[in-house]
Amino acid sequence: MKKQLLEKEIVTVQSKKPLKTLFKGVKLPVLRTLLGSLLYVIGTLIVGTQADALANISVGNFTDLSPIITYALMCSIGYVLFYVSVVADLGFVELAARVRKKIWKKSMNLPLTYYDREGTNRVLSRITSDPEYSYQPFKLLQLTFTLLTLFLLVLVGNAAIAELALILIAGFIITMVIMFIAAKFNEKGAMFVAAKLSAFTAFLAERLNRSKCIKAMNSEEKENAAGLKYIDERYEADKYNAMAMTLVQLGQVVLPFILHMAAFLFGAMLISGGKVTSTTALVAFYSYGNNLVLVFQFFAQFPAIFAITRGGSKKVVAIFEEKEEALDQGQTIMPSGGSLRMDGVTFGYKPGQPVVRDVSMVIPEGKVTAIIGENGSGKTTVLRLLDRLYPDFEGRICLGETDSTGVALRAWREKFGIVSQNASLFEGTIRDNITYGMKDAAEEEVQAVIALSGLEDVIAAHEEGLGFNIGPNGEKLSGGEAQRVAIARAMMKNPDVLILDEATANLDPMTERKVRESVEALKRGRTAIVVAHSYSAVAGADNVIVMKNGSVEDQGTPEELLGRNEFFRLFASAAR
Repeated sequence: MKKQLLEKEIVTVQSKKPLKTLFKGVKLPVLRTLLGSLLYVIGTLIVGTQADALANISVGNFTDLSPIITYALMCSIGYVLFYVSVVADLGFVELAARVRKKIWKKSMNLPLTYYDREGTNRVLSRITSDPEYSYQPFKLLQLTFTLLTLFLLVLVGNAAIAELALILIAGFIITMVIMFIAAKFNEKGAMFVAAKLSAFTAFLAERLNRSKCIKAMNSEEKENAAGLKYIDERYEADKYNAMAMTLVQLGQVVLPFILHMAAFLFGAMLISGGKVTSTTALVAFYSYGNNLVLVFQFFAQFPAIFAITRGGSKKVVAIFEEKEEALDQGQTIMPSGGSLRMDGVTFGYKPGQPVVRDVSMVIPEGKVTAIIGENGSGKTTVLRLLDRLYPDFEGRICLGETDSTGVALRAWREKFGIVSQNASLFEGTIRDNITYGMKDAAEEEVQAVIALSGLEDVIAAHEEGLGFNIGPNGEKLSGGEAQRVAIARAMMKNPDVLILDEATANLDPMTERKVRESVEALKRGRTAIVVAHSYSAVAGADNVIVMKNGSVEDQGTPEELLGRNEFFRLFASAAR
């Protein structure tokens, strides 16, 4: 695999100790890990104490079945303890769950600029797959404790066994050296695989969620080719990783086997040379050795696994290093009333690439203001800035005499309600979506907004009524029904400023009329901002703002603009 291709996939983080950052604020399963190790050691000791019984049974030195029964019983107890030691593994699973919760909480507080840069689907893999790396250091702790305890309690307590154990110890050192060399290559491979898995997951999530569009556009062949490309890239990553893993397999399987066989042969030589006279000691060593080799096999892979963990955790740590939105920093109580104003606002989604430039406008209190302009003129961006979905910009945005920069984001956004072309509904009941974002919603309020938004017929059409589950993204509702639910949700919020971004677009005339009636009820008595591409949607506006190339070209009443603005005249004439 080309070196530059691997380097391109590596994520850079500020923290010099990414694992420490990863586990900060997370309850760690240290005691459970040590408990699992202790149970494993006790089980090994119990099985090891049966060395004499095994030796006697092996040569037929017994007169009744009691030695066999005792041996079977004690070994059963030992192996039960081996099984119970998985309590530590449950701790590992819990740790991964805690890290996922930490990532999820963080992702809910990240600004939209992060999602614009990374893509929402990429964050998906950070939550679903990357936390699996988090428990590997504790697996290492578990095996280290097991290994040291066995050596201290058993091997050094018997001279014959200790002499044999020196072979395993020497071999273990050799194995670890090889594994640390393998780790260097394995980390690169793991990072490459993680990057390709993330991209592949993002691709699948997006395409499977757009299956209707793919079929409607006859794009099966195109998407098939794109999917095969992602699969091939994942194959190249897996192939590189598999080559790196050959060294891991050497240390994990081959070397421990050779070492164990060497210990057996050396033990036989000690017996034949008369240095070891007790076959019981040799049998005990074999008994302990079997378990030690299993530990070695797991332990040998940890330089590589630790490197993978360190590399894989970088992407999660990168999220934790992102600056969160300070939702409650600033003034938390705002005075009611006042016109909305932008003074010299400049903003771009990418540094050095402004989308709106030196925008100044006034949106009168209690009036309806329409914002029109060609596609790409900056209309939607202005709406996002007014609601402070993107709070970092040049210039000033004020509500009345209150400058937005001194107001907490949560308090500012509470003043705004948004109904967009995309209803943005969630899986759940109609009631869940109407009351979304509300801590307490009285039944009288719910029924009132249902009546105002014209939802009675939608609710009556389903046996479950308000309890009807609308499915993911509200897919069980028609476009007009979904829009009316979104309008009802905005009514429940009872905002001071209402933003309508193409709220009636792409609806048939009959449905548009129903939705428009709901919109009119929602606008009543509020400051309303309407963005639309049809003159009928803005004809009743008190104030109109014309945007062009990211700047305000003109502002005034519809009558004033008809007399002086060429774009508005063309906009109005297109409706005739």
